[in-house]
Amino acid sequence: MPSPSRRTILRGASLAVLGSLAGCAGRFGNSPWLGELGATNRDARPHTIHVLLLEADSPVYWTSKRVPAAGPDGLGTATFEGYPDGVEPDRLLVRPDGRPLAAAERFDFAESDADCLGLDVEIGDGRPPSLSIWYTAGSAPCRTTGPPE
Repeated sequence: MPSPSRRTILRGASLAVLGSLAGCAGRFGNSPWLGELGATNRDARPHTIHVLLLEADSPVYWTSKRVPAAGPDGLGTATFEGYPDGVEPDRLLVRPDGRPLAAAERFDFAESDADCLGLDVEIGDGRPPSLSIWYTAGSAPCRTTGPPE
């Protein structure tokens, strides 16, 4: 019987290591951890954005942030801070001034299989300005804050 090639041995060892780490990488709950929450304004006018973070259909974070206008120096940006550590959010609702909560854009955390998410609310430059929620998955959004204890 021929001996296995070096490539076969390395592949098997890699799969064994990845398999052993897979159980450690997952979260205890079903929702990813929120590492970052920001806003980017592409419009030439400033806008106030209201965000509502829900856990088990209960509000855990509600705030508003004025996002500066985009200009010759670049896009307007803002960072939301102070949302609680250790929560496993279900949904994020986002709306600009002038729109009711029922018309808010929604992000469902359960639709992502990532452990950590960074979310960015993007304000478009149309009339009325569009609103969309973009996400980044992986460890990058959670490097500075670390996982909840």
